[in-house]
Order: sequence, then C-alpha cells, then structure tokens
Amino acid sequence: MTKTSVQVAKQPNLPLTRDAIAIWLAGVNAVRSESVVADQTHWDGRWLTIADQVFDLKKSDQLVIVGAGKATEGMLAGLLAALMSSRKKLPKITGWINVPQGADSAIRMHGAAMDVARAFPENHGVTICQARPQGCNEPTPTAVYGTRQILNHVRQTGRNDCVVALISGGGSALLCSPIDGLSLEEKVELTRALSSSGANIEQLNSVRRCLSNVKGGGLARACKAKHLVTCIVSDVLGDPLDLIASGPTILRPSPDPAQAIAILEKLLPSAFPNIREILSKSMRQKAAIQSQENPDIELTSIVLANNATAVDAAGQKAVELGYRYWMKSERQCEGEATLLGHRFAQQMQATLEQPQIDCIISGGEPTVVLPPAESRGLGGRNQQLALAFLDWYDASGGWPLNADMAFVSGGTDGEDGPTNAAGAYVDRGVFSKMKSQQLTPHDYLRRCDSNRFFEATNGLLLTGATGTNVCDLRVGLVQTAVNRS
Repeated sequence: MTKTSVQVAKQPNLPLTRDAIAIWLAGVNAVRSESVVADQTHWDGRWLTIADQVFDLKKSDQLVIVGAGKATEGMLAGLLAALMSSRKKLPKITGWINVPQGADSAIRMHGAAMDVARAFPENHGVTICQARPQGCNEPTPTAVYGTRQILNHVRQTGRNDCVVALISGGGSALLCSPIDGLSLEEKVELTRALSSSGANIEQLNSVRRCLSNVKGGGLARACKAKHLVTCIVSDVLGDPLDLIASGPTILRPSPDPAQAIAILEKLLPSAFPNIREILSKSMRQKAAIQSQENPDIELTSIVLANNATAVDAAGQKAVELGYRYWMKSERQCEGEATLLGHRFAQQMQATLEQPQIDCIISGGEPTVVLPPAESRGLGGRNQQLALAFLDWYDASGGWPLNADMAFVSGGTDGEDGPTNAAGAYVDRGVFSKMKSQQLTPHDYLRRCDSNRFFEATNGLLLTGATGTNVCDLRVGLVQTAVNRS
C-alpha cells in the first residue's frame, strides 16, 4: 500500500520553526488512519487478526463494516487493503460509514473498494456517506440518514456474521440518531451551548450518550451478529471507551441521565427544560433499555492509535534532528486554553535557562470559553493557546534576547475550530510582524479572534484534513548558547 504523508501548505522562513513543524508532522503522520489499520490487520482466509486479537470467521456469511469519524474513511481503506493483500477468499463485504466531506483518502478509498469488487465480485462493498461539510463539526440531516442506514445494517446481521465498527474522533457528530422527543435542531443547539460554556469532551459526550439511539451502546444493542469488533483511533485523552465518539458499541458503563442533568445544572442552569424532562424520563426507563441487549454477542474494542502514539513519534523525530526532549501525553482535559498557553510560555522560558533539554513535546486538549456572540472573533483552541503563549511574552518584556525559540500547536485532524487552519505557530518572525503592525495580542485573545491575528502575522498552520484525529499536539524548541553547546 502506498503511504502518503501530511504536509503544511507553506513552510516558514526560520530553520528552528521548520524543525518544530517537522517534529509536529512526524507525530501526525504516525497516526494516519490508513496505515495504522493496514499495519495491524491480517487475513488468512479464516482468521482475522487485528492488533493482538484473533477472530474465527470460518462460518461467517458476511463481514459488515460500519463506522463514523474523521479518520474512518482512511481506516476503511487500510482494512480493505489488508484484506485484499492476502488474496484469500473473503466473506461478502457490506456496510456503511459516515465521514466528513472531502476526506483526504477518498480517491485511494474508492480505488481500494473497486479493487476488492473486481477481485471478489460477490462482495457488495461499503457505502461512504459524506455526512457533513468540512470545518462544521455538527450533525446534519445527512448524518442522521446515514446513522439510520448503519443501524439497519447491524440489525440485519445474522448469528454467524462479523461486524467491524471503525470509530474515530468526530464520530459523535457523524453518528446522530436523537431519541424520541428530541429534534436534531435542539441537539445541535444544546451542543453549541455546552461548548460555548467551556464543556470538555467528557462532559459533552456524557450528555450526548443519554440523548441518542446509537451512542452509549446503541449500536451494540442493535447488532445481531456473533462478533462486534470495534477498531478505534482515539481522540479522548486516557482512551475511555465509553466517551470516544460517545461509545456506540460500549454497553458499560450505561448512559447516566443523572450525570447529564448534573452537567446541565453546572454549565447551563435553567436552560433547555425540554431536554431535562427527556433525561428525567430516561432515568425511569434505564432498566428497559438494558433489557434490549443481545446476550450472545461478543464485544471487542481495540485502540489502534491515540495521542500518546503521536507524541512518541514526535519524540523520535526530535532525536533524529538532534534535539533533547521532554514529552508528555495528558490523560485528562487540560483546562482553559489561555491559561495553558501562559503556562507553556513559562515552561519555555525555564527551558531557555538550563542546558539539559531544548525540545518540549506535549499532547492534550484544552477548552475555550467563548465571549458573547456580538464580540466574538474567529479562532480555535490551538490558535488561542498559541496566541496566549505570545501574549505572555509580549507582557513579560518581549522576545528573548540572545536566544531563539519556536512554538507550534495544532489539531492532529487538521481542523481547529470553524477555521481552515490546524493551529498556529509562534516564532521571532511572527513576533516581529505583530510589532510592525502594532497588534495587541491581548485584545485578540479576549475576543477569541486568534485566526485573524495569525493570518495577519503569517503564523497559521495549514494542512487541510489529515485523515486522522488524536487530539492536539504541541512542539516547542529553544536555541541558546547554553543548551546548544
């Protein structure tokens, strides 16, 4: 299988910044979904091996592939490529996946599907539904329709069938089937309100699991097959299986309406009374929902790549380029992006003053509390974090003298909020452009207008959709006479 790599649209001028972006790209490319799945999948005509799990498909009439997420089209391409490379007879392949529009592996994916169809004409193939526009991470009527098809596919499976669910970040928006009494419009409005109030991914998905026919184990409850194998590219820190894409194949812990109500009380007091009533009703019906579970189904979940995978690969690239690094992949939400950006600046300043390390690599996912709509700008959490980093230096006396540094923060999916950027970088050139244009970073920070700031200072990190999603990755490099001696 030909492997491709993510690139940036425009390389910066400064060598140190180019190194920082090269390290960041190495982390992203290590979790490209197509190769992550293909490299860990093997088929010998009977036994399907995924990572360290083995499944006997001798009696399987069909292999049903379903799923949703930003990385799912690439995951499907990798799975089909691995199956086809064996040249062994396959069960009939059918299924449906929901993906964003313009997913970057589309040409390779359709090519792989055509190759399978030619080699095994009895296979029907998998429908690829482009269920939402790029840069709009919200459910759409098309996503609802596609989710209905996914549920129909697993409901129509037989005892001897095998279902492979390909799940990745972004799956919560792409798998959408609101429960009775809740409209799609209400669900979108609720998600927007929670996000604007600073809800982290755990809080968002805890609420969404309680308001869906497919999340919170709904896909597993609908499945009639013997095997339901879930392959995951994780975008949730710590890899809690019930929260990744809101856990469509995870039955335990069950969705907790009481917890969802508590989250609403904390973040949106007195708002959405209809949804609170729906959640209260769900509390009374919890036992009835659990009784719908298939007692004979064998559920297996496999995390094929996560944030730690990207951080580790970035560290290897740093060593290759001659840097001495410190790295960490966070296992829980990091808090507000502005505060985190200030902390990173302080950490970089401390790094400038010691000789042991000259590279900091970290992975995680902060939140952003948005200002009122009338004063709100355009940006994303990575751009906000990078702007806060720059703001700290601007307020603390300016760019370091007799030293240099570069800082990159970007979403591994290539998307950062409702913008065309993956994130942003900060270096001496960005700082100089800010000064020459007399821009005040604190004003842009307060308005959450980081995209316009970095567009003016040429600091945007532009990659396009990457075909993967494992949260955010940050790289900081310093260069002084002390730590490069």
